[in-house]
Amino acid sequence: MKKFSKDILRGMIVKGRLREAMAYLEQFPEAAALYQKGMDLYQKEHYLTYDVDGELNEILLVYQKYYRDAFYLELSAEEAAQRLRERLAERFQTAPDFSLDKLEEMAGAAFRRKSFHALMGRTSGYYGPYIWKVEELRHYKVELPEGTQDYAVKFLDGFIMKSWLDYISFGETGTGGWSNGDGLIHCVRAAWDLESEDFQVSLLKHEAQHAMDQARYKDITNKELEYRAKLVELIYSKERRMLERFVSQADATRADNGHGLSAEHIVRGFEICLKKDRGRLAGLPIETVQTVARSLFAESCKEMAAKYR
Repeated sequence: MKKFSKDILRGMIVKGRLREAMAYLEQFPEAAALYQKGMDLYQKEHYLTYDVDGELNEILLVYQKYYRDAFYLELSAEEAAQRLRERLAERFQTAPDFSLDKLEEMAGAAFRRKSFHALMGRTSGYYGPYIWKVEELRHYKVELPEGTQDYAVKFLDGFIMKSWLDYISFGETGTGGWSNGDGLIHCVRAAWDLESEDFQVSLLKHEAQHAMDQARYKDITNKELEYRAKLVELIYSKERRMLERFVSQADATRADNGHGLSAEHIVRGFEICLKKDRGRLAGLPIETVQTVARSLFAESCKEMAAKYR
């Protein structure tokens, strides 16, 4: 009898395949509550209400409708973004041809006026704001394949919304942090046990590699950033089978999904190095995974030096 797997669910959600995820949830009695939440939200349009004032809830409702358009109705990315632009323009009573970038700036400013922090824009090709209340700065020394460096980590807490990935999964998965080129690692505090390998590797080392690469390679692509940072996770992970997770996330169908493309790149690299298809990569010894990941990372370093010299 097939068992419910959160890793399989996360793999579907990371790829933006909400309908596929809903069909998967429907099969398992233990996932009935999560499935019902999804039906209430996406089929019946019983949208969430947040602990903010009316004006800000109206803005968040616009984004909730965008998530439904993009992931449940499966509109094209362009059509979903156009509907988002039209609703924001109506909300702020601007001219119909106001750009989405400017409308998002207005939405972010509305939250900042009420003492929230707001990061707008796209994550893996889709729009969705990060809205939070509290920040705390700490410093860490982080070991990476190319050397050890000091990094400042800004811990973020008191979130109202954490973009599309957290929303469509009801918090089952989501962005745990990011590096946006300012030299800081931004960390969603509630997502991590700070003593765990999860935090030390999948947040600190992953985002520190982003910061190092962004400083060194000014025109680096999102796919390249994610590929190198995911290899770093494989190099340093001893307690978790991260390769199996990346196999479930691999997706070459969407050119704007850096996470799916980078996972596909890694899986393909392992297939070539080990002469095994992806269905036989599960259960590899951790030492083998680390050795292959180091080799792929070294190869990537040569490619980056040649491309961005």
